[in-house]
Amino acid sequence: MDLKTKDNPQFKQGYLYAVRLLAASKKSSKEILKRLNDKGYDAAIAEIIVEMLKNQGILSDRKMVDDTIHWVKQAKRYGKRRIAIELRKKGIAQNVIDEALVGYSKDEERAAAYQLAEARWNKLGKIELVKRKKRLFDFLVSRGFDFEMVMNIINQLNSRKDNENI
Repeated sequence: MDLKTKDNPQFKQGYLYAVRLLAASKKSSKEILKRLNDKGYDAAIAEIIVEMLKNQGILSDRKMVDDTIHWVKQAKRYGKRRIAIELRKKGIAQNVIDEALVGYSKDEERAAAYQLAEARWNKLGKIELVKRKKRLFDFLVSRGFDFEMVMNIINQLNSRKDNENI
């Protein structure tokens, strides 16, 4: 980076703006670039700001991905598909997403889906069985769990209910 850029008031304002954005919430490099460009900062200066933030360790797509996956697994309880969609929206490369999702095991995903399903199943208790299954299916698929897993969980909950009625 040359001295002209450091002395440029647009650079200073853009840098501070980017730091404030990152202080408010985690953002990807692409999101910061987009926000800087939308705010009217020169594209070259925006690129320099993003590179500088990366070099300083303030901006890291990988850390943002790992933190997001951890938070989503614990709080939101999404499946792998939904997590991947959310991260792609943030401009994260598919290979980074795939690497990060390796740590989200099928067992963890199934346990999260089952917890959500059981709570929703009980909440829908007064609805007729066909509608209940459909609503549970739609709910779990919208959360990013795959079809086969969802069907197995619904069948498991349904058979459990049948056994309780005997």
